[in-house]
Amino acid sequence: MPKVRNIPFIDLSLKKLDLDKTISNISRLIKDKNFIGGDEVKKFEENFSKFNESKYCLGVANGTDALEIALESLDIPKNSEVIVPNFTFLSPAEAVVRGGYKLVLADINLNDFTISLESLEKLITKNTSTLIVVHLFGNPCNMTEIKKITDKHGIKIIEDCSQAHGAKFRGKIVGNFGDIGTFSFYPTKNLGAFGDSGAIVTNKKSIFEKAQKIANHGRVATYDHLLAGRNSRLDAIQASVLNLKIKNLKKCNELRIKQASHLIDTIKSSNIETLKLSSDQFSVFHQFPILFKKRKPLMAFLKKKGINCGIYYPKPLSKMKAFSNTVLTSKVHAKNSEIACNQILSLPIGPHLSLKDTEYIANAIQSFPE
Repeated sequence: MPKVRNIPFIDLSLKKLDLDKTISNISRLIKDKNFIGGDEVKKFEENFSKFNESKYCLGVANGTDALEIALESLDIPKNSEVIVPNFTFLSPAEAVVRGGYKLVLADINLNDFTISLESLEKLITKNTSTLIVVHLFGNPCNMTEIKKITDKHGIKIIEDCSQAHGAKFRGKIVGNFGDIGTFSFYPTKNLGAFGDSGAIVTNKKSIFEKAQKIANHGRVATYDHLLAGRNSRLDAIQASVLNLKIKNLKKCNELRIKQASHLIDTIKSSNIETLKLSSDQFSVFHQFPILFKKRKPLMAFLKKKGINCGIYYPKPLSKMKAFSNTVLTSKVHAKNSEIACNQILSLPIGPHLSLKDTEYIANAIQSFPE
């Protein structure tokens, strides 16, 4: 009988060398009294722009701010309809409602948890101004087909890439298909800071300049403000952490891909559904979700073997109180979203694990008495 291991779902610990470098950089910033803006932030914006192959990058305070600023920077009509996938973290829907737009919820595919093209097409009306796609769990959406639909109807695209740092569709990095892309660097992300932080990327100068003003009080010079903006700036300490971590991002993503490939190849239960990605999709596997009707017993079984799992997400947006009075209820597609909420289970994955750990997880699942 194999020895029971302790497999954490998430582990944010740093290796000693990385920790020492991080502390040294933060100490330098404190000594220099450099906290807002400055060279460290500019350096990160350049580093992430290069990594993401985007012309422009703007560091902001968090991923939710990034979405709200993205919507505002597109100058879309108030009360117009914005389509968001029904199965995701609530930030995209939250940004729509707070921005004064009408929330429309589209269903997802169960193969990869990205937005359903069929659902999207059925929900478009003459009032639809924008689509927010979410590259959920690191899985890129089918941007070729999505662009065909949005181009036909003159709909703008915001890409929520908060879980997809480095993901690609047909060789092109996400965040570069639509008008604007948004990222979160929350500590648990593939590229995570030591607190809240985020970024906006775009290849359109006019959008970048508008977003830049919105994020910094509409400021163009000291005490000269062109519009009523907000305070959403990436601080120097978080930028310094990200500048160190981005050096290892590609390597960490490659490890996630190896772990995910092993899980897909090894989990052969007829009742457990694993991800089914096309050859066009290059996922960075922020999470590794499976679908299983007996989720609760499996989760308890894995826990006994020291394997900690997570459930993302237990409720579709259409069933959240936060949106009960704001979503256009006649325009909600929820069938697959509800199946996902009831059956999804995310297995441990990430640079805190070895391939031996992944083998242990796969073998444990295979031994589950169905």
